Amino acid sequence: MDTIIIIFLLAVIALILTYIYYDRYRKEKKSKDPRAYIDGLRAMLDGRDEIAFNKFRDVVTEDSTNIDAYLRIGTILRKYGKVDKALQVHKDLTLRHGLDLEDKRRILQALSEDFSLLGDTEAALNATRELLALDAGNRWAHAQLLKIYSIAADWDKAYDTKEKLIKLDGDRSRKGLAIYRFHQGERLYDRKEYHKSRLLFKEAINMDPACVQAYIKIGDSYALENRLEDAVAVWQKLVKTVPESANAVLGRLKKALFDLGRFGDISTVCEEILEASPKNLEARLALADYHLKKGEQSLATEHLQTAIDDHPDSYIPVLELAKLYLARGEHKRLSNLIDLLKSRQESVEKPAEGKRKKNVNPTPTVEDDVLMGG
Repeated sequence: MDTIIIIFLLAVIALILTYIYYDRYRKEKKSKDPRAYIDGLRAMLDGRDEIAFNKFRDVVTEDSTNIDAYLRIGTILRKYGKVDKALQVHKDLTLRHGLDLEDKRRILQALSEDFSLLGDTEAALNATRELLALDAGNRWAHAQLLKIYSIAADWDKAYDTKEKLIKLDGDRSRKGLAIYRFHQGERLYDRKEYHKSRLLFKEAINMDPACVQAYIKIGDSYALENRLEDAVAVWQKLVKTVPESANAVLGRLKKALFDLGRFGDISTVCEEILEASPKNLEARLALADYHLKKGEQSLATEHLQTAIDDHPDSYIPVLELAKLYLARGEHKRLSNLIDLLKSRQESVEKPAEGKRKKNVNPTPTVEDDVLMGG
C-alpha cells in the first residue's frame, strides 16, 4: 500500500514539473516570437515610424533581452525630437549585464549621437572615446570625433582625426586635410600672426590647389602688411588656378590694382576669367566698367549687352546699360530697354502665380506627439 502511495505521489510531482517546464517553454516561445519584431523592421524600412515604434514596444514588453528593438525605439524617439527620452533608453541599456561586444558598440554610438544633439559635447566625446577603446578602427567613431572637434573649432585635433580617417579609408590623397590646415592658419591670422598663418595657408594649397579660402587669406594678410604687389600675385594665381571661383577676389583685385596705379591690368584679369568661364557675370560687368572708365563706351555697351543675353534673370546689366543710354541721351534705346525689363518682369511673375496656386494645400507633416501621445 505504501509503495502505491509513493508511486502516486511521484507521478503527481512529475506531472507538476512537466506542467511547470511546459508553461515556461510556452512563455519563452511566445516572448521570442519574431513576427512583431520583423513587422517593426518592415514598418521602419517603409518609413511608417508610428507602427514601427508600437511593434518594437510590444517586442521589448514580451522580450526584454532584445537589445536591437530598444535601440530602434531610441532611433525613432531621436528622429522625432524626443532626444532626452532616447538618451534614457540608451542609458538604461548600459546597466545590462552580459552585453556582447556588438551591443556595446551600438549603445555607445547611440549615446554619442544623443549627447551631441543635446549639446553635451564632453559626454559625447567620452562615449565616442569609449567606443574607440572597444574598436580602435571604428570609422563612425572617428567621423563623429571629427564632427565634434570641428563644431568646437579644435582644429588641431580635427586635423589629426581627419588624418586617421584618411588612413582608415586607404586614401593616399591629402586633399581632405586642406580645409583643416586652413582653419589652423586662420586661427593664427585672427591673432595677427600673418607670417605663421601664411605658412599653413600655403600648406593647405599644396594639399588642395583649389583651396580658395587659403588664397584669399594669404592675399588679405599681404594687404594688411601693405604688400599689395604680393597680394595681387596671390589673387591672380587664384584666378588662373580656380577661375570658377575668381569672383571671390575680383573686387579685391580691382581695388588693389587701382591703388597700385595698375588699373589697366584688370582688363587682363577679367579676360582670363571669361576665357575659362564665358558667362561670368561679375567679370563681364567689371570689364564693361573698365572700358567705360576709359571712355570706350561702345565696348562697354557690347559687354553689357552680352551680359544681358547671358543672364536673362539678372537686372544688373540691364540697369547699367540703362544708365549708359541715359547719360548719352539715347532715349529710344532706353525706352526699348525699359520694355525689355517689363517683359521679363511679367514672365517671372506668371510662373510664380501658378506655383502659388499649386501649393494651396501643402502636405501635412508628422508631429512629435503622433508617436508619444503628446
